[in-house]
Amino acid sequence: MSTPGIGKEPHLWLPDLSSVTRLPKPLKAVVYLIMLAVLTVAGISALLATAVVIGEITGSFDIATFMGR
Repeated sequence: MSTPGIGKEPHLWLPDLSSVTRLPKPLKAVVYLIMLAVLTVAGISALLATAVVIGEITGSFDIATFMGR
């Protein structure tokens, strides 16, 4: 018996960074800018979530009243 999924083609996969390095310079710059934008949004979201959690723990911020507006 074989394990399900072994030896099968994946349905969804992301290209590796070696395929990005083969792109022309303007397209490579766009790809890197998109990656930077995604990481920036993720970082800002993590900081905001941390501020909300700290505010909830200390009692200085109540998310229930904020979401009820």
